[in-house]
Amino acid sequence: MRLRDTRPLSAPLAGYDGRFDVAGWYLVRGVVRLKKTLGPSSPSLIDLGMGRGRDLIYFARHGFRVLGVDLSPVGLEKAKRRAARLKVPIRTRLEDIRTYRLKGKFDVVFSSCTLNHLLPKLRARRFDHFKGATARGGIHAVNVFIPKPNYSPSLDMDPTGSPYRPGELRGYYWDWHILDSREFEFDCTFSGVPHRHALDVVIARRPSRALDYAARENNSANG
Repeated sequence: MRLRDTRPLSAPLAGYDGRFDVAGWYLVRGVVRLKKTLGPSSPSLIDLGMGRGRDLIYFARHGFRVLGVDLSPVGLEKAKRRAARLKVPIRTRLEDIRTYRLKGKFDVVFSSCTLNHLLPKLRARRFDHFKGATARGGIHAVNVFIPKPNYSPSLDMDPTGSPYRPGELRGYYWDWHILDSREFEFDCTFSGVPHRHALDVVIARRPSRALDYAARENNSANG
């Protein structure tokens, strides 16, 4: 399924730049386009793995109440300085997404090129936690590296990370409404060596009915 948009992915996005422009833009654009469907005039959004705050600040400038989480104090500090320069309100926390407990309910859970830090044995439990911390009718917009023949996700991925199987990311949202799901392949020179990457992208909405994610998370931990 795809979100309809007549603009080509190669078209520039005002105020948006960064390492993974095409894949990152696709997620960001999807969230911004869905803002009016989220209820509050200023929806709450958490960015898991915010890095230097490129996406977080963009969301804040588009009316989201944002919280960014990252394990790098250097990245957090750079994001705060840039946000102060732009007079954009952001909140940040120095946390590890492998263990961080989200507080309250968010309208949007966003993560770009970070969830590969969740090793396979942690994923089901962590996704249940993230889903449980999402407001009914809220959305997740996430992407992950996946392996492809002759592609090397390890060139840019942290050594502690692990690629997902193609289609695995979508599987964690089996009980949500899938708004968009696709695969990206793109060129990258971030490591200094030209190469290609593949990413799975999912944008999904939590149903309005009650879902007991706390029980699922406990079952995953005990399983």
